[in-house]
Amino acid sequence: MNTNAPSDRPGDGSHGAPAPAGPPAAGDATAAATGPRPDALPDYLEARRRALPYDLGWRPDTDPAAWREGLRAIWRDLLPPIGATGTAAPDGAVALRHATGAVATGRLTLPPGPGPHPGVVLFHEHGGAFATGWEKLHDHPASARTRAALYGGRAVARACAAAGMATLTCDAPCFGRRQAGGHAGQQALAASATALGWSLAGLAAAEAAGAADWLAAHPRIARVGTFGFSMGAVGAWSAAALSPRVAATAALGWMACRADLMAPGRPLLAGHSAWHFVHPGLSHRADFPDLAGLGADRPMFLRSGRGDRHMPEVSVAQAWHRIAAIAAVSGARPPDTAFHDAGHTCPPATLDEAVAFLAHHLAA
Repeated sequence: MNTNAPSDRPGDGSHGAPAPAGPPAAGDATAAATGPRPDALPDYLEARRRALPYDLGWRPDTDPAAWREGLRAIWRDLLPPIGATGTAAPDGAVALRHATGAVATGRLTLPPGPGPHPGVVLFHEHGGAFATGWEKLHDHPASARTRAALYGGRAVARACAAAGMATLTCDAPCFGRRQAGGHAGQQALAASATALGWSLAGLAAAEAAGAADWLAAHPRIARVGTFGFSMGAVGAWSAAALSPRVAATAALGWMACRADLMAPGRPLLAGHSAWHFVHPGLSHRADFPDLAGLGADRPMFLRSGRGDRHMPEVSVAQAWHRIAAIAAVSGARPPDTAFHDAGHTCPPATLDEAVAFLAHHLAA
C-alpha cells in the first residue's frame, strides 16, 4: 500500500489495483508452467506499446500554431460536449450542470471586494478515497487524513485564498456526491461511457475545460489558472490544453510518457483507475506531453517527486523536455520544472511555490 496516500485497495495511490491474471493461452507450455505475468502486457500488446504511432504528436518541423489548432480540434471532437452553467449560493456551494447533463457539486471561494480577482480551478486527486471530492482541497474534516498524508496538512484552497485568489473546486466523476460504487463502480462507469461513445477520461477533460470557462466568465473573476496534484494534475493541464481562457497552470505529480507508464509493473496496466487516463481514438496518436503541450504557450509550473512509484523520473524528465520544446517554438517561456524529494505527495514548500507562481502570472 502507498504510505503517501490513504487507499482502500492495494496498489492504488491514484491509478488502481493490480489486475487479476488471465488464463494461459492454450498450448503455451511456458505460460502453463509459469503462468502469465499479472504486471505485464502479453507479447502482442507489448510490441504495440513499443511502436505507438503518435502521428498527431508534435514534431520539430511542424508549424506550432497549426499543430496546436489541429490536435486541439481532434481532441475536442472526441470528447463529450464542453460547457457548464450554474450559480453559487451565498455560502459558496455551487452546482455546475455540464453540457452532458452531468451535475458536479463543489465550492466557489471569493476574496472580499468586487474584484475582479484572479481565480484558480482546483482539481482534486484520486487517492482511492471516493467518498470525498471537492473537500479534498479544502479545510474540511472529511479530508483531514488525506491532507495530512498528501499536502502536509495544508488545504490548497486556503493557500490560494491567502494569496488573494478565488477558487473553484468540484467533485470529479466517481467522487463525492458522484460516487459510482468504489473501484468496481468506477470501472463500470468507464466501460459504459466508452460503449456509449464517450469515456471516463473524456468526461473528466470536458468538465475540466467547462469549469475553467465557467470561472473565467464570472463577473468577479479576471484571469483564470488551474492547479492539480496527481489525478488532479491531469485535470489542470487538460483544462489549459483545451481552453485558451486558462492563463497559467500548475500540475504536480502526473506527467510522463505513456509507453513508460505502461511498462511492466506500472499502475496504468492495472485497469480500474487507469480509465481516467485513456482517451479512445487518441491515446495512441498523441502522447501525454503532446496533449499537455497544447497549453505550453502559456506559463506552466510542473513538479514531480523523486521516488514517486507512479511517475518514473527519466520519463518525467523526457516529457518535460518535450513540453519545453513545444513552448520554445511557440515563443513562450519554458515551463518551470523541478523534482522534490517527497515522492507522490505535494509537500507544503512545493504548494507554496505553485501558489506563488499562479498568483504572479494571474495578477492583473
